[in-house]
Amino acid sequence: MGYLIESAYDGVCIDLTRNGFSETFFPLQSRPPQYLFGLIICIGYLRSLYFVQVYLKSGCPIPDTSMEWTTYCGKDAETWSDHFLVRIAEFIKLTELERESNRVKSKKKPVLDLSGDNLFGTF
Repeated sequence: MGYLIESAYDGVCIDLTRNGFSETFFPLQSRPPQYLFGLIICIGYLRSLYFVQVYLKSGCPIPDTSMEWTTYCGKDAETWSDHFLVRIAEFIKLTELERESNRVKSKKKPVLDLSGDNLFGTF
């Protein structure tokens, strides 16, 4: 989906998911313009059914670049990601903090006990 949007609008497309598969897509062939303001379209993927447009604050962290983009981008497009390196690094840092926080929380939860008769618990 990201490549379709970035190709149609010749801008940056960010796909956000809750599953950790968020990516940033840059144009494959065109050079970045001098001013990048307004060239970011963010799409949120909800419950594996819906796409919604997400409005990002200026300068907010963005996900890492799509691996396919780094493989297939042309010479003119190679500098797109350079403009967003700080924002991508901040996103990676926040993601690592969240993973560590989840690791700590999961250690505090009791292990699932399957020794009883009712394997599904009570609802």
